[in-house]
Amino acid sequence: MRTNVRSSFLGAHQGWSMTAIAEIAEAKGKAERPSPRRRVLDAAAQCFTRNGFHATSMHVICAAAEMSPGALYRYFPSKEAIIIAIVEEERSARVALFEELDRAPSFVGGLLEMGRKLFSGELPFVCADLGPEVAAEAARNDKLRAMFEEVEAEMNTAMRSALVKGQERGEIARDLDLDSVLLLIQSLGDGMQIRNNLEAPGALLDALPGLGVLLTRMLAPQSAFVDTQS
Repeated sequence: MRTNVRSSFLGAHQGWSMTAIAEIAEAKGKAERPSPRRRVLDAAAQCFTRNGFHATSMHVICAAAEMSPGALYRYFPSKEAIIIAIVEEERSARVALFEELDRAPSFVGGLLEMGRKLFSGELPFVCADLGPEVAAEAARNDKLRAMFEEVEAEMNTAMRSALVKGQERGEIARDLDLDSVLLLIQSLGDGMQIRNNLEAPGALLDALPGLGVLLTRMLAPQSAFVDTQS
């Protein structure tokens, strides 16, 4: 059967030289292989997630990407440049995630769905796993800090919009200061990311329903509570 297929292929291309056929096969192989830049980003993401930002050297990334230092530095002059590129790549997925939160019929429900996607691995954000490390590095690196602040501003704008809609629905108390709420939710999220790397797999995912109860009670208007003593 293989001989027939091969004969049919060669018969259909009798006017082609073996060199031309070999070049086509080589081009197809190249098309199926990731680009050098893609290899660096994928290797760096794996190394950063496994070892952390500071513990990962450019030499380690070179080895993981199966690339010489000279070739790697042609695409990225530093680890900071790599993490900035990863942040940019994840930006569209992050925007889509916050758009879902903004469209959710419930702020808390939308927030829990975000948590489910993150902690289940459905959306493997490298930057989420490295959040605290990247934030610490941003305090020392002007270029990284500018990117970090830009991303924070995007998230704050999107989450504030969702909070306002929650207030309009009567889900969130109107007398709450939204800047304080944003800061507390961000701090809670950062802490959960750290705990997710320390706890057993799935622990944070299992804790999400309890988080939903806590957030609902903390954000709800006072009129939503029934005085059981009366």
